[in-house]
Amino acid sequence: MTECSWKIDSKSSKTYDSDIFLRVKPDCNLKVRLIAQPVKIVKIFTDDRKCINLDSEQTGKKLKEKYPDKLGSVLTRYACWCIDRDSNSLKILDMPVSVARTFSTRVELIGKKISGPVEGCDWSIITNGKKGKDVRYEAVYIEETPLSEEEKQMVKDRKSEEGSYF
Repeated sequence: MTECSWKIDSKSSKTYDSDIFLRVKPDCNLKVRLIAQPVKIVKIFTDDRKCINLDSEQTGKKLKEKYPDKLGSVLTRYACWCIDRDSNSLKILDMPVSVARTFSTRVELIGKKISGPVEGCDWSIITNGKKGKDVRYEAVYIEETPLSEEEKQMVKDRKSEEGSYF
């Protein structure tokens, strides 16, 4: 277990997005183009809001059983590099399982990749306007969007900066 190196939310200001992260959250209306395959992230928060990355949901459940008064719920999300169409910049999209599942379903049903320099598409990610446990996320396919030469260069530049994290 390691502490999260990327803390997305701030307790006081509730700021979720940054120059690096784009978070699927209540009341969002995002338009993105995925660049890489989503990666599963499992984490749990301590009672003092420290985030701990876990290797699996099972590890989280065991920790929660052992320390029920010190740990919150096990949270599973997915993250991947994307182009934020609003800012035309590369960001890490932090999304719930339901959004990642939609991407996966497209691959399984149609057999087309969801990311890559030639195959790939734009997505709109929206919510039902509710909060908490009532919020529902929807990812909607927009259109096929091969990367432009400028976008390919932006990805190449970021890969050279990030190395193995990309």
